[in-house]
Amino acid sequence: MWTDPRPTAEMPQLFERADDVISFAGGLPDLDLLPLEEISAQLSRLVRVGGRVALQYSTPHVATSLVPAITDLMAREGGRTTARNLVPTGGSQMGLLAVGLSLAEPGETVLCQTPAYPGAAAAFRTAGLTLRAVPEDAHGLDPEGLRDTVLRLTAEGRTTRLLYCNPTFQNPTGATLSAERRVRLMEVAQELGLLIIEDNPYGLLGFDGRTTPTLQGLDPERVVYLGTFSKVFAPGLRCGWIAAPEHLADALRRTTEVMTLSPSPLAQAALATFHARTGWTGLIDGYRAAYRERRDLMSDALESALGRGGDWHWERPCGGFYLWLRHRDGADTARFAAPAAAHGVSFVPGSHFGIDGEHADALRLCFSNAPKERIAEGVARLAAAFRDGTSG
Repeated sequence: MWTDPRPTAEMPQLFERADDVISFAGGLPDLDLLPLEEISAQLSRLVRVGGRVALQYSTPHVATSLVPAITDLMAREGGRTTARNLVPTGGSQMGLLAVGLSLAEPGETVLCQTPAYPGAAAAFRTAGLTLRAVPEDAHGLDPEGLRDTVLRLTAEGRTTRLLYCNPTFQNPTGATLSAERRVRLMEVAQELGLLIIEDNPYGLLGFDGRTTPTLQGLDPERVVYLGTFSKVFAPGLRCGWIAAPEHLADALRRTTEVMTLSPSPLAQAALATFHARTGWTGLIDGYRAAYRERRDLMSDALESALGRGGDWHWERPCGGFYLWLRHRDGADTARFAAPAAAHGVSFVPGSHFGIDGEHADALRLCFSNAPKERIAEGVARLAAAFRDGTSG
């Protein structure tokens, strides 16, 4: 396989747990909200009645029964698709690699909003692509800076056709690109002939219940949309989708078939059954409320432990899983990792979200799965680690 000669982005060990460690590292959903008895009964009936189909190989298509569940989710943010445009994946991470392998040639440049999800950087580099950051301003990804970057790369003889972004409740910052900025971004993308890769795991997790129109909804022919059930249902099913312009769907489908041979009929059937019987609204509303409560607990604890106007700056996010702390004096937050471990708390240093060493002065805290009763304790441990790391 052709790969970038540079090391891939390091994937931190986000999901490992140790005794008495309060983890603010991995982006895990709160599965206490799932109606497990109901899901168990549905799965039992699926296997009993249709097990010979649900446990067999399948074709590389989204099951017909699952299409309404996907179109329902996408429509809540203004997205639209059909069965012909859908490609099944084992979650967005698989979709990212499939996009990199299918839609660009080795050596080409993929533009990235930064700080960026490290799994995206790793997937694109594994596909042999070169990453380049897109300029941002106070309002997020800058369309005019995007144009300047593409024109400069073109003048240097570099081929640039893809822009990757996570515009809603971004991982790791929690920021959302405004509706006005999205319209301008799509105008510039059309002018430059760019295909946009929109990664949207968190878009329905706004704490006030409001949504922002997806880029895919603005221009379905210019956007390859990565969706996943991992954040609005559960990650253990490893089920997601790509909504692609129809002329690209077959190439993506061929790649995903090589990667997995077939999607999981059982996972697709389980999700389709849940949606048909229950719908998404109740579960999504429950997730929003739970994450809003944890966001408030963490934000309040940070203000109490660190104060405002000191060494650390952060914004209270309006949705998603994460808080992004930045050190005002530019300290490399990796220096606090060992003291944090000694105090029994974990986080992800900002350098994991850069594509060329940037963002080392920040760190990401995940509140979505932290026990509510231990969030304040975890933040107090983190503040003690900051003191130790500074004095040391």
